[in-house]
Amino acid sequence: MKIGRTKFSVMTVGLCAGAAIAGGEPQDVVHIYGLDFALIGDPGNRATLPEETGGFDVQRGSIDYEFWLSTTELSVEQYVEFVEAYLPYYVMRTGGRVTLTDFVGDAMDASFGEVVLWPEYSLGDPVNMGWEYAARYINWLHHGKVVEEWAFETGVYDTSTFVEDDDGVWQHQAERSPGARFFMPTYNEWTKAGYWDPNKNDGEGGYWTYPNGSDIESCPGLPEDGGERNAGERIVFPVDVGSYPDVTSPWGMLDMAGGQSEVTETPVHHPVTGIRLGQRLIAGTYHGDDVCGDQSSRDIVSSGRSTSAFRGTFGLRLGVPSGFHPADLDEDDRVDFFDISLFVQRFINGDERVDFRQDGVLDADDVWVFLGLLQAAQADG
Repeated sequence: MKIGRTKFSVMTVGLCAGAAIAGGEPQDVVHIYGLDFALIGDPGNRATLPEETGGFDVQRGSIDYEFWLSTTELSVEQYVEFVEAYLPYYVMRTGGRVTLTDFVGDAMDASFGEVVLWPEYSLGDPVNMGWEYAARYINWLHHGKVVEEWAFETGVYDTSTFVEDDDGVWQHQAERSPGARFFMPTYNEWTKAGYWDPNKNDGEGGYWTYPNGSDIESCPGLPEDGGERNAGERIVFPVDVGSYPDVTSPWGMLDMAGGQSEVTETPVHHPVTGIRLGQRLIAGTYHGDDVCGDQSSRDIVSSGRSTSAFRGTFGLRLGVPSGFHPADLDEDDRVDFFDISLFVQRFINGDERVDFRQDGVLDADDVWVFLGLLQAAQADG
């Protein structure tokens, strides 16, 4: 492990040493970067059965590890900071100042250097973006929101793989890199969080038909009108994320139906041509899908569809690996002064465990990434 120097940008971090996330006690919900994450447990659960999926002969939802998943989709407010941070690099990469919806989504525009929210949207609305920009957003979180080009293009998903080969086949990284601090959920992870209930069938476990802990579909409409899903007339919808707090999956997930259809990490597997890295599975219905009682509803368990990884816009729900927090270095379920002290000690000793940039060199970049992760830990503390 080499200790070196590198150019870096100054970032302001507000830190109250000694504070702990949610009281410093292990629990089923943690708060990171303004999002609530629920623990998805019961590792080793079985996959779906045909009689649970409306006849779809595909096995989904079996996960043999614990993980955290955000209880809501990403909102415009949480994404706009990324748009502002990445905009200069977007202009450099594309050679143009007009921003496309795969980068900024439908709720805003960032052409000509200024981010503008369209008046028909609110900061609480579920945001949409392309798969490639969801990957860049996750890289940025992984690196503690450091505003350097490498922080957007490496880390969890290597954007150098977002290319078309000589045969016209798009090559995108198949799955997240080891050590990912944040990630796009796989379709199996998304399915388990939305439908699997370990208490169903008298404790044997099973899958509900819909992601609301029920075999009856939630119908669209405003919550004050008895609606149970973020969908309806376009002039009104989407409404803010989390507007239906009583409609949850068995794990406490909100808005898995309605709002935005959500991207997953999982590539499409074609029975003839095999894995298509340029196509990914998406899950759930969006705010324009206001039909209730459709036997072919995309909200039925395991009924996902595919999208291009380089075209189209969808919502994003963030995953975090099991454990407490990436800044909790001493693993005591707290983020506090002792983690800062341990980071300094490991950094001085050249310990590769604090190579937060994951480039084989301990330098100022690793310090800024760690400080960014501390900021995430303290934001809700």
